Parts: sequence; structure tokens; C-alpha cells
Amino acid sequence: MRATSGQSAHASSRIAIVDTTQRYVTCLGRAAFRTAPRPYAPYAADVDLVRPTADRFEEALALLRASDEAVLDVSDWTADELRDEWDRLDLERDAWLIELDGRLAGVAHLLERSGGRFVGDGYVHPERRGRGVGDTILRLLENRALELRPDWPAGARVVLEAAHLVGDDSAPALFSGRGYVRVRSFFRMVINVTGPQPSPVWPEGIELRSLDVDRDGPAVHAANEEAFVHEWGHVYRPYDLWKKRTLAVRRFDPSLVPVAWDGDELAGVALNYPKRNGDWGWVGTLAVRPPWRRLGLGLALLHESFRRFRATGETTVALGVDVENPTGATRLYERAGMRVFWQADVWQKELRPAEPSM
Repeated sequence: MRATSGQSAHASSRIAIVDTTQRYVTCLGRAAFRTAPRPYAPYAADVDLVRPTADRFEEALALLRASDEAVLDVSDWTADELRDEWDRLDLERDAWLIELDGRLAGVAHLLERSGGRFVGDGYVHPERRGRGVGDTILRLLENRALELRPDWPAGARVVLEAAHLVGDDSAPALFSGRGYVRVRSFFRMVINVTGPQPSPVWPEGIELRSLDVDRDGPAVHAANEEAFVHEWGHVYRPYDLWKKRTLAVRRFDPSLVPVAWDGDELAGVALNYPKRNGDWGWVGTLAVRPPWRRLGLGLALLHESFRRFRATGETTVALGVDVENPTGATRLYERAGMRVFWQADVWQKELRPAEPSM
């Protein structure tokens, strides 16, 4: 089961969706719950819950990869990605290792809590499935969200989200058995960029400029907010928090970021990252502001991104997209030559309905 915005996991524009600075935090759901629900017990029999520690890192990473490979035959988990995730988490409160008979059987993370929305993530080792580990993971996530009830926003609807890879046939029964409903699907899409890439065709009046984080950061933030404000799962983040999660992360390289300007107006931007969310280049956010949509700017930003990644030696570029995006983002990526690597379904459980307004 993989929770994903936004980015998350769920940032999206007319051109693209990806708030992948948070991994699900839009889907980016990807984990696989390969087990049957056990609604009659608080936790699976003979289960031990421990917190992640450095000495269990490689063991946990191997489980994440095995869980993916049970569904896809491949995994895009890397050591750097898990290390980044553990660095962001409060491991003493929001992360668990689940053991059965002394062996690691599952990994769970509460990735995100923003307002009334919690995002969880869990994986079950394929050799331990069918023993209630998936149900245990969901209970852990739900109980942690309930512990945080004093922080819930007054009157707001409160939900917990998580996701699973499509192809894990047991996962839908697990989620529905615990009161979740499927609310969204996301694609991870990839493209091989080892060959010559099309030259970007820029709309009239558009000029590319180098990204200066201190100078351009507020304008990029504002453009992202404008582009994504109406997208499913979008959560506003103040500039300082957004900058910390987006521009101040490890391996961020401003030279990979094409910023399109029309005079003094920022028209669009692709926030790109090397070796993120897999062993490839990552298009974290592709944002085109409304006045510059349907002019080919999104496709040009993609082609420019592919060109820059290829110049650094990357062979593959990836991104995440909302399957149900009404603005045609998936079709845009297909026109750019991208293909679906995996699909994840996002499920949601209501922990508290919104209170009627007075």
C-alpha cells in the first residue's frame, strides 16, 4: 500500500500533476498490501511492533522492494528515497516495523498530516501475506490519526488516505473491509531519454531564464499555487514550508529547472530533481499558469526537461499523474512519449464528517 498529493503526492495543473516532494502525498500510491483482512483481532497473532532504527534500514528496504516486486516484478525504491523518508518522519511516533515470529513482515509510515487529511503508507512482505499484517498496518495508521484528534481542525472533515498498486488483487478487499472507499488513481509514467530528444517549441514571447532560488522562489511558489489550487487533494503550504520541502531538499539542482517567462510574468515551470522517487530523473511539478495554457508550453517544458536530464547522463525520466485529471495531463505525457510504469489506487476512510455550518 502506498499513500501518495501530494505529493504528495495531489498537486496537479491543467498540464500535470505532481507534488512529488511528498511521494504520495498524491499518489503516488504504490505499496502492495498482499494479505487478507483480519477484522476480529486488534493485531495479527504473534505480532511485535518496533520502531525503525538505522540497523534495520537495509532489512526494511529489502521488504519494500520485495513488496513491489510481488506485483510488478520490479521496484523503484532506492536507499536514498527511504533515507529521505525516514529523515522527514518522526520515527518514534509515525513509523513502525511489524514482526511476525521474529521476522520482519511489514513497514508502515504516517507520511503526512495537513489539516483534516492524513496520508499513510504500508508494505507487507509477500512471504508473510495472509496473516493479518495489512490489517495491522491500517489499524496502526488509524489509531495514530485518532491520537492526534486534539490537533484536528475544528469542524472539518477528517480522513485517512492510503494506496496500493493495481495488480495486488487482495488489497481492495482489505481496504473496503475496514471502511475505506476508492477515491482516485495515479500513474507513475516513465520515458527513456537516451536517444535524441525533440527540441522544445516555445510559444511566442516565452523566454527561458536560469532559476535563482532566492530571487525566483516566491514567484515559483505563487505559480504552483495558481496552477494547482483546484486540483484534487491540493493543500496550500506557506512559502517557507513549501521552499523547505521543494527547493531545499537534498540533490536539488537549479540547473535542471526550466523557468518560462513572458516578460515579467512567470508563465510556467518544471521543478526537476536528479535521482528522486527512483533511480531516474524526476519531474516533481509541471505547472503552467492559466493564461498560458493550451499554447504548447507544457509540452515544451517537458521536452526541455528531458533534454536537461539527458545532458546529465540520466537514461530515464519519471513523473506522477492523476489518472482522472480532467485537463488532459495523461494525454500530454503520452504525446511526449511517456508510458505507464505502474498504477496505484488511493483509498480514503472518513474518521470524522464535517460539522454542519451554522
